[in-house]
Amino acid sequence: MKHINQLAIQLQISPEVVRNICQILDLEISGDTVSEQIELQLVNLKAAATKENMTLEEAAQHLLEMRETRSTPDEQHRFNKRDYIKQRFGVDPETAAPDSFVGMLYQDTHRGTQLGELRHKVVLETSTLALEEFVFNGTGHNLNLDEYTQAQERINSRIDNDFFAKVNWGENNSQVAIRGSQLKQLKSSQTKTGQSPKK
Repeated sequence: MKHINQLAIQLQISPEVVRNICQILDLEISGDTVSEQIELQLVNLKAAATKENMTLEEAAQHLLEMRETRSTPDEQHRFNKRDYIKQRFGVDPETAAPDSFVGMLYQDTHRGTQLGELRHKVVLETSTLALEEFVFNGTGHNLNLDEYTQAQERINSRIDNDFFAKVNWGENNSQVAIRGSQLKQLKSSQTKTGQSPKK
């Protein structure tokens, strides 16, 4: 714990400014002292403020604005399929006939969005499993080709069993079987064209 007066001297500001900044950033003050963690946050903020030629209060306001921006979703950066098709083809897809090109395309955008989300999840799943493989089995760039192939097969097997098997494809069983064989073909072609490990 550090007394506010000592911290103010260290930061070269008044104790009132320390209190104001703690209030702005919702940092806890216990009586007239702050924890080591809060002291470190304020020291780091002072270093950033000095680097950017800002006062500590300006830096605190800026940090608060960044927090608020991050916590509230930015609607203008969200993908809107209706606006996209309207901009791309000049026709409002919700007023287009369902059997028209734009109408059918609009119906298909839902699948495109699902595929985008699925792709994102696969990337996360793959990177997580590869990291786990490295941590627990010590695989890395200095593997021989057989060890690398075995590690890749373990990762692919876990993705098949733990991820793809749980995806609701919204299809009947025969289509799921076809999809599974297509995924295996895709993975085998990726394995053939993938980078070989560094030696």
